[in-house]
Amino acid sequence: MRRARRALAAATGLLLALGAFAAGCGDPDPRDGEATLDLSVYTDPPDGGRPVEAVVRHREGVAAPRPNVVVILADDLGYGDLGAYGNTVLRTPNLDRLAREGVRFTDFYASAPTCSPSRAGLLTGRYPLRTGINFPIQPGTDRWSRRLGLAVAALSATLGITDTLHGAQSAVRGLPAAEITLAEALRVAGYETALVGKWHLGDFPSDPRYHPARHGFEVFVGVPASNDNFPYSYWEGERQVEPDLGLAQGELTAELTRQAVAFIERPRERPFFLYLAHKNVHSPLIPGAAHAGRSAAGPYGDLVEELDASVGAVLAALERRGLAGRTLVIFSSDNGPWHQGSAAPLRGRKGQPMEGGQRVPAIFAWPGTLPAGRVVSAPAMNFDVFPTVLALAGLDGPSDRVVDGRDLWPLLRGETEASPHEALFFFNANVVDGVRSGRWKYYRFVNLYTWPLPLDKPSTLAGRMARGFRYTDPRSGATAALLVHEPLLFDLLADPGESYDVHDRHAAVVADLQARIERWEDAFRANPRGWR
Repeated sequence: MRRARRALAAATGLLLALGAFAAGCGDPDPRDGEATLDLSVYTDPPDGGRPVEAVVRHREGVAAPRPNVVVILADDLGYGDLGAYGNTVLRTPNLDRLAREGVRFTDFYASAPTCSPSRAGLLTGRYPLRTGINFPIQPGTDRWSRRLGLAVAALSATLGITDTLHGAQSAVRGLPAAEITLAEALRVAGYETALVGKWHLGDFPSDPRYHPARHGFEVFVGVPASNDNFPYSYWEGERQVEPDLGLAQGELTAELTRQAVAFIERPRERPFFLYLAHKNVHSPLIPGAAHAGRSAAGPYGDLVEELDASVGAVLAALERRGLAGRTLVIFSSDNGPWHQGSAAPLRGRKGQPMEGGQRVPAIFAWPGTLPAGRVVSAPAMNFDVFPTVLALAGLDGPSDRVVDGRDLWPLLRGETEASPHEALFFFNANVVDGVRSGRWKYYRFVNLYTWPLPLDKPSTLAGRMARGFRYTDPRSGATAALLVHEPLLFDLLADPGESYDVHDRHAAVVADLQARIERWEDAFRANPRGWR
C-alpha cells in the first residue's frame, strides 16, 4: 500500500507539472466553455461588513402577515419521483396531499445542479457564483483516496481532458460572512430560526466560521455535509454528539424528523423559520428499519417513502399545534437525481444544467391563504424563496447587493401567470452554459453525458477533437458536424425532454439568448459579488 501511494504521489506530481504547463497555454474564456475567477473578490472585509439590520429593513406602512415558514429540502430527489409529478411506483401520499392543498410548480429550478451551490442560492437569493460556492464543498478531513480522486479530477480539467466542474473544488471553503442568509434576514423581523439536517455550506468541524450559528441559525441539529462525506459527524448546536455515524445512518431521518417536530411544538411568542434539510435520497441509500424493504423501487424507493412520511409528521405537528393556517410550507429538492431516481420526462441528471439536473419538484402550501390545487407553469428558481419570504415577513431585501431572486407572491396567489424573470441562467461552475427565457432553453455548449465525465465542450481535449469530425461535401462545399452539435435550442413547451434541437429554425431567438448570456457575464466580471 505504501509503494502504491508513493507511485500515485509521483504520478500526481507529474500531472501537476503538466497541468501548470497546460494552464499557461492561453487565457480561459467563457465563450470557449471555461473561465477563471479572481478569488480575491470573495475575501470578506475584516469587520465582516455592514450589520444585517443596516441593509435589511422593515417595510414601512405595510401590514405583513409574518407567517411561520417551514422549508423542507430533499437531497437528489428527481423531478419524476413524486405521485404529484406523475410517478406511479413510489408512494408519496403526504407530498401528493400537500400539492393538492397548495401550489405546485411544473417549471421550478434549483439554482445549480449540485448540492452546495444550490443551497447557497436558496439561502441567499443569489446566483451561487456570486457567493463563491460553485462546487460541492469537500470536508477538511476527507479520506486520502477521495482527496486523490478529486486532485486527479482537477488535473484532468486543468489539462483539458474533461470538464470536471472547473477544478473539482469550490472557489471558497464556505459561505462568506458577508453573504446574508434567509435566517439572518428573518431575525431582523423577530423570527426564531432553526436548521435541522444537512448544512453543506462550509466544513465547520475544521473551521468554526462556517457553522450555521455564524449564519443566522439559533438552533442547529444535524450534519455538516452529505452522507458520503466521512467522517459523517452528528451535531447539536456547536457540540459534536457523534464523531462518525459511518454507515449507521438508517435512523437519522427519523431522528431529524423528531427534532423538527420538537422545534415546531416549542411554546413561543414569535414566528419561526424551520429549514429541514434531509439526507434522503443521497447515496449511500440507507433507509430506516420502518421503511426498509417496503417500496417496490428498492432502497431508493424506501428512502423516498421515508421522506414522505417525514413530511407527513411535520404537517401533523403543525395541525396539532393549530399552526397550519399560519404557516407557509415549501418543499423542493436541491438538484435532480444522481445514480437512481426519475427525472422523467426530462433529459439530464445531477451535475448537468439540462432540465433533469436542475428542474425539481416545488410545492408551496399555506391553507386558507394560497389557492388549493393551483398549478404554476411559469419558470422560477429556488433563490426566489428568499425575497418571497422576506416580503411576507415585512422586510425589504438587502439594499447593498444584487438579489437575483424575485417575489413569487403574485404568482402563488394567481394574480399573474407570468414569470417574474425575463431569463434564468444555468451554470457549470464558473461558466454560464445555458439560459431559459419563456418557452426557450438555449445552450451555447453543454456536456450531454452525465457528470462526472463531461467531455463535450470546447474546453476539453475530447471536445476539441470531436469538433474535428466534420464532413465537407466536395461537390457543394456544404459541411456537417458528425459528433458535436451546438448551439442547442429547445422549445420546452413542445419538447420538455430536450430531444429536438431547433436552433437553425429560430436565428433571432438564438441571437437574443446568446446576447443575454454575454451581458450577464460582462456585468458579473465588472462586479462579481454584486455589491451596490
